[in-house]
Amino acid sequence: MASGVFFDPLTLLRLAPAISSTASLTLAWNQHWMLRIFTLPEIKRDSNLYLPKWFHAFFRAGLPSVLAFLSVTMTTATLNLRSESLLLKQRGSYYWYAAGAALAVGHLLFVPAVAPRIQAIVEDETKEKSVGELRRWLRVNGIRGLTTDLGAWVCCVVAVVKTFSM
Repeated sequence: MASGVFFDPLTLLRLAPAISSTASLTLAWNQHWMLRIFTLPEIKRDSNLYLPKWFHAFFRAGLPSVLAFLSVTMTTATLNLRSESLLLKQRGSYYWYAAGAALAVGHLLFVPAVAPRIQAIVEDETKEKSVGELRRWLRVNGIRGLTTDLGAWVCCVVAVVKTFSM
């Protein structure tokens, strides 16, 4: 009871999917806009030379954050569905939490489309034509960001608003 005075774990659970999906969306778009710099014509030669090593370090450092944010969104949205489903249905937020969780999972469905691109860049399979692979990765990443990441964020924010507005 005392913990509810200063900190309400249920409130945090209700908010967590919106917070983590915001982090996922922000990270996805930051990656997208930052990596586009490597495709600029004036630095293409240098990009082709340095992208394999840079990408290797970039994905080793960034992948844990991506997976953590997605996991938090999927887990907390699902926990919300299981904790008080009747209340969430009454407030009209149940299916929004469910859609947010599903779209967070959907992010991972793009792995078969992006993994070969990442591998080709990291292992320099294209022999100094990494910028072309990066462009293809950016195309898929942009589609993923506009569908699953933005969709999960919208659903989670709507779920939170509906949950707390009544």
